Amino acid sequence: MQMNLDRLQQLFEIDNTTERCREVLEYAEPKMQELFKNLKEKVEIEEDAFLEIKSYGATLRTTYHNSKNPNYAESKKDTEIGKRYYIKLNKVVHDDKINLITLEFNGVDQTWSAYAETRFYPMWAALASKKIEELTSKLPDTISLYFKEVSNKKGIKKVRELPENVRNYTKTLRKPFIYFGIFRDLQGNLDEGRLLIDLKRILDELAPLYSYLTEDCEESYLANKIYQLFLNENSPKEISLLGLPYRLEYGEIEKYKNEGKKQTFNLYDQDQLVVKGLIRYLEFSEKDAPTHRLAIHIDGHTHIFAKVRELLGEGKIRWWISKVFAKRNLDNQQLLKDSLNHLKGMGFEISESKYSPGIYDNDHEDFVEDTDKVKARLIKAALIFAHVSERLVLPDGTQKVKVVDEEVEDEEEIEDALESNFDFTSIYEIVKSSKLTFDLPIIRDFHLNLTALDDKHFVLLNGISGTGKTQLAKLYANAVYGLDFEDNNPYLSVIPVRPDWMDSTALFGYYSSFDKRYVVPEFLRMVLKARTERDKPHFILLDEMNLARVEYYLSDYLSAVESQEAVPLHDRDDIKEVPQTITIPPNVYVIGTVNVDETTHSISDKVLDRAYVMTLSDVDFDPFWETVTSSTRDKLSKEFAILKEVHQLLLPYDLHFGYRSMNEMVRKLMRNLELEMEYQMERHEALDVVIREKVLPKIRGDERIAPLFEEMKQLISEKIGAEARSLHELNRMQKELDRYGATQYWR
Repeated sequence: MQMNLDRLQQLFEIDNTTERCREVLEYAEPKMQELFKNLKEKVEIEEDAFLEIKSYGATLRTTYHNSKNPNYAESKKDTEIGKRYYIKLNKVVHDDKINLITLEFNGVDQTWSAYAETRFYPMWAALASKKIEELTSKLPDTISLYFKEVSNKKGIKKVRELPENVRNYTKTLRKPFIYFGIFRDLQGNLDEGRLLIDLKRILDELAPLYSYLTEDCEESYLANKIYQLFLNENSPKEISLLGLPYRLEYGEIEKYKNEGKKQTFNLYDQDQLVVKGLIRYLEFSEKDAPTHRLAIHIDGHTHIFAKVRELLGEGKIRWWISKVFAKRNLDNQQLLKDSLNHLKGMGFEISESKYSPGIYDNDHEDFVEDTDKVKARLIKAALIFAHVSERLVLPDGTQKVKVVDEEVEDEEEIEDALESNFDFTSIYEIVKSSKLTFDLPIIRDFHLNLTALDDKHFVLLNGISGTGKTQLAKLYANAVYGLDFEDNNPYLSVIPVRPDWMDSTALFGYYSSFDKRYVVPEFLRMVLKARTERDKPHFILLDEMNLARVEYYLSDYLSAVESQEAVPLHDRDDIKEVPQTITIPPNVYVIGTVNVDETTHSISDKVLDRAYVMTLSDVDFDPFWETVTSSTRDKLSKEFAILKEVHQLLLPYDLHFGYRSMNEMVRKLMRNLELEMEYQMERHEALDVVIREKVLPKIRGDERIAPLFEEMKQLISEKIGAEARSLHELNRMQKELDRYGATQYWR
């Protein structure tokens, strides 16, 4: 039988989506399904794997039926669906799929192709393990190599050398898909019998690739089993560190982007939180590694980045992890020696620059010691590394815990350069994986406001206190660099605005004749840094920016951005560190948060005309409630519902509260329930207290809020009781309103 490719191209070019999908489905799907069923019968696989056939037919069929449905017809009217067709034969190994071969007919590029598709990371792993040369040497000349970037809509590009191109892509965040196969023009006729023979030939020629990918899937499966051992151990544990006792507690396990899972841990000295850290169970890292790495982060810095697959093999294998320090102005060899001496004193096995947290038994697929001990050892090692490198100072029994403020640039650890990425899909995926509750419209609007102009980036975030304005700015800036919200970002600076800022020296500094030096504020430091790293976006957050008059201290910045003229700094020839004038580079992103109350100033039109202004006063507590622990939701569902009702009463009067207040009220209610029974407040009493402390102080106004008092009193009487002290305060405020025409909580 023959497949007429010219006829297929004509079907791809049909304008009407409904007709195009139906015609392509009827012409291509039956033939290709029959072809691949015959091909499947010719493929032999391992006993613990199976084959599956997947095609584009399901998408064509769904689109065809939806386009005939009035509810979906308009959205399906003008789409690209149906302008290509493909069918795949996959081998399923455990939870992974290996694409053995894909046959694709592309009406947009006017090509047909037969290829095996793989993600970038297995090839990166082959490069790292020095297997890639052997792999490519076994591929015949009839097989060509193609790369396709996910964000590249122009199609794929043919490359010659696999190792060289894989090596180049390891340095970027754009990780492509890799195709091994043939590409031909979509014209003439295809004999289906001959095509079956050619597809089987390609399968045979790519056997070394399939063998390697199967081995990679097996190793991934076994490494994930090791991760599961750690993930199963979540009970609190008493540990000793530098001779002092601590309590180690683990947080909930969450998905970490598309790279694996993450879990927080907290170290307590009695009830005092000493350190908060993060474990990442990575199946790969887009920036750093192609295979499984267990990473431990403390204070935004990575202190352990251990290869997990090194545990796989025959029998019992000791886990050796290398450690390297790279600190400026410190003796890194001495740091390594000191840290390993600490670990040796804690019972670790040490060998040169390596340490061992335990032994893995491949025969029993378990650690020789209890896994919770191995997990705790890894965390203890990370804490020692943070302590020795002066990221964190742990007490020795006579000193209190002190976290070192390391803002001095020449003391910061040398880390791999971060790479920015303004691709909105990537940013939004990171935002969604955080615990913060920002909807798509807010993130999208913020993204567009910051990136709409090439040479000016200035956004104001307005809204009631506690709606997450500062968190939004930090979350977005970190997402641009592929960082989690908790991570340290050297390209983000949060600057609290002071009420005494009266001119531009608050931002751009001044020459001190007393100290004989130029005083460089944080804003100017970031601008100077942005000038030297122009390929990196630098985010500056002016927090509560209208505590001072914005047009007074920000005028030089606004003028410089608008006119592209330089800001004069000084006229001295003896100052070399700071230039006499400075222009604002286009990689500076300024964000300001704005609150409106009696302590702040209004913002002039001069400022508003030069900024995008967003308002974040809308509060939706349901997504917030999903982020709290399941234990909190189970125990406080009734109180949460009442607080939401209070919020709804306040909303029409613009007196409602934000996420911060709700979070703090919920946390206090939960803390109360954690006390011994004899010390706990009654639940209704605790709810009354948080309303009196967090809600009532914000109620103020004139006769326009008069109806609010009756509504609040009725709700509190019904939900809490007539003895609630909040009722006493509301009655007092209502009397003041009746007498004076205005009221507030404070007497």
